[in-house]
Amino acid sequence: MRERFRALDSRLLWVLLALITLGTLTLYSAGRNTPQAGIWLKQSLWNLLGMMLMLLLATTDPRRIFRYAFPSYLLGLLALAAVLVVGKKIGGSTRWFMIAGQTFQPSELMKWITLLYVSQRLGSQNADTVGRLELFGAAGLVVFPMLLIQRQPDLGMALSFLPILLIIPLMKGFRARWVLALLLLLGLGGVGAWKVVLKPYQKQRVMIFLDPSSDLQGKGYQVNQSRIAIGAGGLIGKGFTSGSQTQLNFLPVKTTDFAFSVWAEERGFMGVLLALGLFGLLLSRILDAAQAAHTNAEAYFCAGAAGIFALHLLVNVGMVAGALPNKGMVLPFFSAGGSSTLSFFLALGLIMGILHRSRVK
Repeated sequence: MRERFRALDSRLLWVLLALITLGTLTLYSAGRNTPQAGIWLKQSLWNLLGMMLMLLLATTDPRRIFRYAFPSYLLGLLALAAVLVVGKKIGGSTRWFMIAGQTFQPSELMKWITLLYVSQRLGSQNADTVGRLELFGAAGLVVFPMLLIQRQPDLGMALSFLPILLIIPLMKGFRARWVLALLLLLGLGGVGAWKVVLKPYQKQRVMIFLDPSSDLQGKGYQVNQSRIAIGAGGLIGKGFTSGSQTQLNFLPVKTTDFAFSVWAEERGFMGVLLALGLFGLLLSRILDAAQAAHTNAEAYFCAGAAGIFALHLLVNVGMVAGALPNKGMVLPFFSAGGSSTLSFFLALGLIMGILHRSRVK
């Protein structure tokens, strides 16, 4: 057992434990005076299970995990298709399986499986031999699950696949014109999505972002209350369990999408700097793993993982501050949720395994 714990990267582990602690304190405060008073305890159990899975992956040779990338990808696609048929519908979206009284969202795990398979597929080839066909093939592997997820509908989750599209071509050393062409295609896709794909409520979120004052008591209520909470925090915050927006329940969905607003109100600007600094250290260590990796596939996975973590951080913090439209993207280790929590831990487990292998070699 001692040998297993030695496989954990101490620098990454301490940063992770600090983020988990901040997230648990935030959920404890957010759940007070609501029917979700025990949400922090439930999330702690998910964190404990995630740590166990992370330990298991950290002590497994990464090459063994990459061997199962293709069958895992096929099973993930099957799960995304099945959830549209037999999944549980909540709030107008069909994203979850109901298993033993608990909901499981397969799309949370699918983004990491897609990154794993694309990394393995491109990493198995020499960079000089990768051409247009391989590039478009890799892009298709990413776009296909995105389209299935958008059918649920879940635009925020679909967008979380974007770092796989953008980072891996850069890691492969493709010329700038290919990256620009990919960005152009994404831009054209955005125009097409506005006309054909986006639901009316999704378009309304964008319009509220452009003009927040147009519906302060309706669709703009969440973001407006979040901005009030963040502004009320001031320099050092109102104190633990003392935020008026949080404790008087003016702040909606404060245990999931807007959990960071709770932290900002109670800990202020200094607390926000602390949390963002910890996320910065987490991203830095993941990029260290990309540099230390022994294979291209391992390096691509770590780079893509850093992109996914960074996108979640950027979109969630930007959303709660009113700088980005409300996309419903969770903040790792702050937002409550079993599926997302376990998927983040699994990704970090593989990254720790890559770091451990680099130390052993």
